Amino acid sequence: MLEDLRAVIPAEVTHVFINALDEESHTTFECLQSDESCSLAASAIALWRQLGHIHHLTWRHGWDTQEVSDASQQQLFQMLKTPGAILQIT
Repeated sequence: MLEDLRAVIPAEVTHVFINALDEESHTTFECLQSDESCSLAASAIALWRQLGHIHHLTWRHGWDTQEVSDASQQQLFQMLKTPGAILQIT
């Protein structure tokens, strides 16, 4: 999935951090919260979910945590545009 994001979102607006030191490695993907970047990411996430590659989506903003696995593509876009928010994909 990371390669898909790298293919559609310009490299100059992204940062990728891979943590392989923990027992369960994880990757953090940050991108500029522009309409274009968030739209491309929301489209990719919606497609991966339809293909069965994504099982859970959790959205965090401050102290608020929500299970958003059934969010529409438009809702995903709005979540990705929220400053300081985190969308965890598993």
